[in-house]
Amino acid sequence: MAINPSQTRTFKNIQLFTILASLWIGGLIGIGFLVAPTLFIFLTDKQVAGMIAGEIFKNANFLNCLMGICLLIMSNVFVKQGYRHFVLIRWLLLVLLILTGLAALIIQPWMHELREMALAGGAPVMQSPWAKEFGRLHSVSNTIFIVEIILGLWICWRSCRFTVTSEPSDLMLDRGLKTLGVSSGRQD
Repeated sequence: MAINPSQTRTFKNIQLFTILASLWIGGLIGIGFLVAPTLFIFLTDKQVAGMIAGEIFKNANFLNCLMGICLLIMSNVFVKQGYRHFVLIRWLLLVLLILTGLAALIIQPWMHELREMALAGGAPVMQSPWAKEFGRLHSVSNTIFIVEIILGLWICWRSCRFTVTSEPSDLMLDRGLKTLGVSSGRQD
């Protein structure tokens, strides 16, 4: 079976997609499970650690949106080329972008506002009247982050399953029909 240059180019683009997705999710795992906990371990003032972690996650959400949009565009191109394998990946990316938007545009600004109100009152947020609400929002934010990582790992796994012998579904149909000695009726 010969692979034409177009398929080779597509395969390299899919490899690029997989590498970008892997670096992206690996970075999020590093931020969420290494950087943030390290801040709380080594900084004695938990309020400062929380403020720094909040800024890191705000920047990570910007990166999430940027990478998610780039990967969504790439997966759309692959689907239009007939690589049905990327239909699910495209939906997973869309869900991931929605979750990122929820965290970046609603949850984190709300948490920031509660922290600012507590500081204006002269107390850390966890010792303020807003501690319970902040704790709930923090739990929601953590849950969203974990779901984002799970979706990202699933996206990486799905894109890694693509092989050089994978072809667009219509080409696979044509090849199968030719093997059976039947014409698909398509004019190439």
